[in-house]
Amino acid sequence: AATSVMTGLMKQLKVPQTQAEEAADQLAGVRTTSLLRYDAPIQRAGVAAASREPPIEDEDFTPGFLRVRILEADGLPNRPDGSCCQPYVTVANTQLTGRRVRRTDAANGPCAVWGQSFDFDNTSASAQVVIDVWDKASDAPAPDLLGKAVIHVSECRPGIPHTFLNHLLLGKLAVRLLFDYAPLPETEP
Repeated sequence: AATSVMTGLMKQLKVPQTQAEEAADQLAGVRTTSLLRYDAPIQRAGVAAASREPPIEDEDFTPGFLRVRILEADGLPNRPDGSCCQPYVTVANTQLTGRRVRRTDAANGPCAVWGQSFDFDNTSASAQVVIDVWDKASDAPAPDLLGKAVIHVSECRPGIPHTFLNHLLLGKLAVRLLFDYAPLPETEP
């Protein structure tokens, strides 16, 4: 039954007899379709995948350069005791090959301004930037999380700075990303 289905399919696709016989030999003994090797699809009847042009290099995994600039935060909450928070930011560059983390200095008050930049080399366009805003613990054993933002590097056009305004649990965070496949300039535009 499977052979007749295969023969009918090969006739509809106008596949040459030699290729049809090779495909039938490959299918001999195969019980499920998950064991089949998938070649690129046929563009039009009678033209095999081998005659197509080679695929364009996948830019999502090409290493590039990323600069993350933490600009400012606004509307951050006070501590439960009424004192001003002392926020700081951790920036994590996450991708398939690992995770790299950088940290800003602590600022004072609900309207914090940092203006600090972090450069990450060998970053692909498929990477994510995870930004956590923390309240520096004065007496507490661990800092309090004030908010989190996740930005996909693929949202940025190469060579053009992008400013993101991210809403946190309470307040907002302004961040600028610059991604490019060429080395980044010393000063930010």
